[in-house]
Amino acid sequence: MVVLATSSVSIWSSYRKFNDILMQNKIAMQENYVKEVSAITESYVQEKLREPNQDKSIEPYMSQVVDKLLDERVVSFSVLIKSIIVPLLLLLTTVLALAVWLALKITRPLKKLSTSLEKEEIEKLEEINDWYYEAHSLKEVVQNMVICSESKIFDLTDQLNLDSLTGIPNRRRMDQILNELIINKVPHAMVLIDLDDFKSINDTYGHTVGDEVLKAFANHMQENIDKQGMCFRYGGEEFMVILPSATIDVALDLAENLRIKQALLETACGRPVTMSAGITAFTTNIKTSNQIIAIADQALYKAKQSGRNCICVVRGLSEKIIK
Repeated sequence: MVVLATSSVSIWSSYRKFNDILMQNKIAMQENYVKEVSAITESYVQEKLREPNQDKSIEPYMSQVVDKLLDERVVSFSVLIKSIIVPLLLLLTTVLALAVWLALKITRPLKKLSTSLEKEEIEKLEEINDWYYEAHSLKEVVQNMVICSESKIFDLTDQLNLDSLTGIPNRRRMDQILNELIINKVPHAMVLIDLDDFKSINDTYGHTVGDEVLKAFANHMQENIDKQGMCFRYGGEEFMVILPSATIDVALDLAENLRIKQALLETACGRPVTMSAGITAFTTNIKTSNQIIAIADQALYKAKQSGRNCICVVRGLSEKIIK
């Protein structure tokens, strides 16, 4: 639009300038015409007076005047180039250069927006100079979309990694962390916990009360473990505690403290809810998470067989029951 408008103005200006040249040429031609006709008429009359008997035609004189006047009516090509074409080309070149510069300035913010999104350099969005309204609006929309996307990704990650009932990490997240520890051969201890006789709580008081008991235990477990390890809901009424860089003795102290406190807590069902646990630790001969979980599960089974509300520790090939 800018180029079209400027070109129109330029053409109109050139037309006016060319018309002025023609008008000046017409005025000059009229003046010359008057002078030439006057001179020829005067010369013709004088000739007739000197030679009154000689028949002399005026046509050659008039032919000369017409030829001269026709030559003067033609505008010089060099004048046309200097006065019209050259200024017009300069103006169009300037307008085109300005149009290209403006187009590049307009597209630069859009290109930077696209590049930042493609390379996932979201932090660079703030550096983009959104100097006109459309670019500013588009930048705001992109930033809002990024914020919404990050929020949704965070929510989905929570849904994937957190247990919906207790709010602590779930079995999926536990498997991820345990596999990382084993692959990197990081020493760690494991405590597999089961709430004793939990089925009778659901049967006697209902699943709503049972859910409250599970949530209360999850909170109690996290408070006691604190930053020393990570708590997970393994499934049902079973929970897992992983203690990176911890020994079996450290795990045993934490588990025993948790077991004693749990037996003394008031619960939603109005009766004590005890726990049993199986404890083991990572050794170099363990290659997968299933192997170490199986050892802890076997220790938990031994604790259950020993009367519940106790802990079974597996050290190498030996087992020890703690009540």
